[in-house]
Parts: sequence; structure tokens; C-alpha cells
Amino acid sequence: MLGRRTFSDEEQARAREWFEETLRAARDVHTIGERRASEGILLALDRWFIHRVRSVAGEDTNPLTELVLVVEAILADGVLREQPPIMYDRARSVLANPVGQHLTLTFDDVERLGGAFLDAIAERYSEPR
Repeated sequence: MLGRRTFSDEEQARAREWFEETLRAARDVHTIGERRASEGILLALDRWFIHRVRSVAGEDTNPLTELVLVVEAILADGVLREQPPIMYDRARSVLANPVGQHLTLTFDDVERLGGAFLDAIAERYSEPR
């Protein structure tokens, strides 16, 4: 099923629970692998909502579009790049990384971006009540 316009409260709650438990576990075993663990958590979080309907027109910077750019960077060479149709504005982003910068993600970055992403999912994709 592609192109979903809503995610149930239960789906969102399971994703948030998974996110918080995974981040807690990663912090508990914090060692040399913080960057890779941070990347893995964000990649997996994006996967929970991979079938979300995305804007076809230019979309401003928000946690949803920022995660798309971060995931693209992780899967490429680690450098944050603009990805049309997303119009990236560093001042409106959660992590405030400049375009062209190599990302070095921390658990604090994951907590801020992941939390903002889940809040944006709840705001934009919740089922009508």
C-alpha cells in the first residue's frame, strides 16, 4: 500500500514507543559507535512511515522534509544536499546543518529531529476523529 494519507494513533504510538526505547538503549551502550547508531535510528524511523504521501510541489523545511534530506545524506556520502522539490532553509530546520556539510549525528540530534518528526507525523497524518 503506497501513498498513505493517514496513520492510526496506534501505529504512531508503536513507532514513538520503538523510537524512545531504541534511543534509550543506544544511549545506555554509548560507545564509539554513536554516529552510526544515530544514523541507523533515523533510517529506521523514516522506514516506519515510508509510504507517507509527500508533496509534489516545493515544500518548505519542516521535520518531515528535513528527515528526508538527512536520510538521503546517510545513504549517499554523508553530505547534506538540497533535494528538489524540498526548499531547505537552515534557519527553519531542527538541526540547522548547512547544505554541503558532512553530517556527524549525535544521540541529541536524533532525539531532537526524531521527536519533531513524530510530532509532525501526528499533526499531518493522524486519522480524522
